[in-house]
Amino acid sequence: MNSDEKKTLDEQEAEICAEEIPAAEKSELELLKEENEALIRQAEEAKNDALRAVADADNFRKRMSKEAEDRIKFAGTRILEGLLPVLDNLEMALAHAEEDSPLKQGVDLTLKQMLETLGKNGLEKIMLEVGAEFDPAFHEALMLDNTDEYGNNCVTMILQNGYTLNGRVIRPAKVKVNKK
Repeated sequence: MNSDEKKTLDEQEAEICAEEIPAAEKSELELLKEENEALIRQAEEAKNDALRAVADADNFRKRMSKEAEDRIKFAGTRILEGLLPVLDNLEMALAHAEEDSPLKQGVDLTLKQMLETLGKNGLEKIMLEVGAEFDPAFHEALMLDNTDEYGNNCVTMILQNGYTLNGRVIRPAKVKVNKK
């Protein structure tokens, strides 16, 4: 291939046009081409700006919708946080009550009813067993232990139950953790 064959079609057209157009008209044609290219760039920029504005508005709408949904979903958080000590006291009363006493049965029924009602509204107890691995997302280490009975970073004692509301931790479980 020689150099003429390598030229692109646009270059060949430009050469043909350049041969046919007088020099004075060339500069005017070049100015028009430049103006046309500038207008095309401005139109593309305006289109991109409009697309960004639409995307921003859509993202804002989605964020506001999510925030409104979360406000509704977690509206009762303060009330539930206030009821958690009541749950703790009921559990403590059960632990210290005499077996088969009517008082223990009443407290047990009250606790079950309260947990069921709160559960219907999104409250869940963080399920935790002694020997489970410590998870800082759901547990708060209040004390450290050094025992061979459990592995490193395992819960050795549950000091206070933790709870979530609709999947969000409202009170972490307070635990004693083994550190060797």
